[in-house]
Amino acid sequence: MVNVIKLIGILTVAIGAIYLVKPTIMKNVLNFWMKGKRIYLGGLISLVIGVVFLVASSRCTMQWFIFLMGLLSLAKGVAIFIMGPKKFAPLCEKLLQSPIGMLRVFAVIALIFGVLVIFSI
Repeated sequence: MVNVIKLIGILTVAIGAIYLVKPTIMKNVLNFWMKGKRIYLGGLISLVIGVVFLVASSRCTMQWFIFLMGLLSLAKGVAIFIMGPKKFAPLCEKLLQSPIGMLRVFAVIALIFGVLVIFSI
């Protein structure tokens, strides 16, 4: 399980780096997830990641951080299912209309969280 968390951290760093260099890709990815019922798949993935983080948090050096990330991931997954595509879409539209600089800020945040996850193992 700890290796899965490390892999998620590495993927988060890679995604953050890609978004930092080419922030318009973030808009393309968000558009992909907002088509049809794909948002529910994203919610399911968030729930699974949350459970993995919660289960493996006791074997990590920064248990509180991994546990917190697990709770946030679970909350995101539940929120997606509760809100559904119709209520979630306006939030995504606001993100899609964000200036490039703001998208880069989100990319840096993803990078930081990914690095923290890797070092929390």
